[in-house]
Amino acid sequence: MIFIRIPKMVRATYKGLILLIGLALFSGALFYILEGEHSLRESLYWAVITMTTVGYGDITPATIGGQIISVILACFGILLYGYLGAMIVSIIMESSLSGVFGMNKAKYKNHFVICGWNSLSDVVLSELLTEKDRQIAVITEEQDDIVLIKRMGDPKTVFPIYGDPSKQDILEQANINEASVVILSTADDSKNLITALHIRELAPQARIIVRTNRAELKKTMKIAGVTYVVTPDVMAGRLIASAAFEPEVANFIEDVTSATDVGGFDIRQHLISEKHTGTVLEVSRKIKEKTKTTLIGIAKKKAVGGITGLKWDVFPNPDDNMKVKAGDMVILLGNDEQFKKVEDYLGSNQGR
Repeated sequence: MIFIRIPKMVRATYKGLILLIGLALFSGALFYILEGEHSLRESLYWAVITMTTVGYGDITPATIGGQIISVILACFGILLYGYLGAMIVSIIMESSLSGVFGMNKAKYKNHFVICGWNSLSDVVLSELLTEKDRQIAVITEEQDDIVLIKRMGDPKTVFPIYGDPSKQDILEQANINEASVVILSTADDSKNLITALHIRELAPQARIIVRTNRAELKKTMKIAGVTYVVTPDVMAGRLIASAAFEPEVANFIEDVTSATDVGGFDIRQHLISEKHTGTVLEVSRKIKEKTKTTLIGIAKKKAVGGITGLKWDVFPNPDDNMKVKAGDMVILLGNDEQFKKVEDYLGSNQGR
């Protein structure tokens, strides 16, 4: 970490360093002229030793002028070294405190950004961290949350930032222009909308997911360039209603939508290559035979029909005769062990 701060130290202290070198050269040359009995090399050596207040005593001034220069040089040396030392310590402390209080800039690329920290963001971060090597920057408006967020992962995977996510400079601090997915999770719908507009301008390639408390804002969010709009209250209401008269279905949904339950089941999507194309019946049979996972849906880019999302149409329980082409996504149900076999068999990681 100290090596990262060296360029900043040089920029902040270069004037002091130039003054230090200049003073050593000037006083050494003056000592050489006044004393007369020492070489220029010895005079410069004397100047440096005197400035550091080491004072070996091997070279001492014999004239009044040389003695006056020695006193002045020693005083200036103490002041300059003190100034430079204070500057270096200040830079190190500033950098350390910036990290503690979430004021550094993220260096991640092709990463996830979560805007807003609350109980929902906590769950989202926990789920995202189940994927190895996934990097996530988290923006919070509460400085006390920085420590809590840091505890969720290590600096290689989780980077907390303190600030208002609707401000462009805070988004740039999260390296938003290099992000692949941005999740807007603040409780303020208007702030989420403003943030979405900023992100669409700064990171046109990013997939934007927004949490909103009002279902009627879905269309407005879509117009603002949001990829997917989530209404937690609506989703929770559906799950509660399901639990009221079909509790096993509710338990099933809760199990397959969580990646944090070790050994539990999950739903994941994988890209299909030319090598694994065919009809749904053929593809599902081969996947079942090789991995024991169950095909429950197909996603096609820019297709017609189904449950439409941005650029992708999803077909739950697809017809056996539907063609599965290269570039399509298969949606599978399985556990961790089975999905490892899926990755080996299909040669693709989950998601897109």
